[in-house]
Amino acid sequence: MKVAGIYLAAGQSSRMGTPKVSLRLTQGVALGSVALSELERCGLEPLAVVVRADDKLEWLPPESGVRGSRRTETCLTAHLGLSFSLRCGLNAVLPTEPDAVVVALADQPFITAGLVGRLIDTFRRSPDLDYVASRGDGTIMPPALFSKSLFPALQQLDGDRGAASILHSPVYKGAVIEGDSPLFSMDADTEGDFMKVRRQWLLRNDRNRDSADM
Repeated sequence: MKVAGIYLAAGQSSRMGTPKVSLRLTQGVALGSVALSELERCGLEPLAVVVRADDKLEWLPPESGVRGSRRTETCLTAHLGLSFSLRCGLNAVLPTEPDAVVVALADQPFITAGLVGRLIDTFRRSPDLDYVASRGDGTIMPPALFSKSLFPALQQLDGDRGAASILHSPVYKGAVIEGDSPLFSMDADTEGDFMKVRRQWLLRNDRNRDSADM
């Protein structure tokens, strides 16, 4: 079973006022790089990173070297909404004929490889599912896995809601798994959101360093 990845990093950041993927959580660590590094540990083949035409790509982390092939895809229609970025990513991976795709957002730095792995494992056990999505704070959200049965529907999406209409539709058969941390659902749509994300990210990493030193 082949699972590809689509990393959506082409948002306009209109409420932020600056490209949020490039915002620094700490020196040398950009917001957009964190979840991407986690996805690269999942063996997604390929992993399409969807970006805007004016993105200088300075936020991209070095490639991990693990199995899977990361490629950067410029989306000229990203300004029209999230669904257009999703289409760009899907069109980039379709030639490799994946059985499913994992879709993740670049402004969710608490996504983990473990959570993505659970999405994939759930689908491997139940390949008749149309999707497997995450849930945080009672809300269904990315990251989410979509079976190839949904590729035509994904290509018909419009506007800025992404695949939300699919995840809430009774037409499709899906499974939902709980996030592995209360933090995973945090994103950075506004400057205030980013400050909260940054504070939690620094606290978590300080705790991780303290544990490693014990």
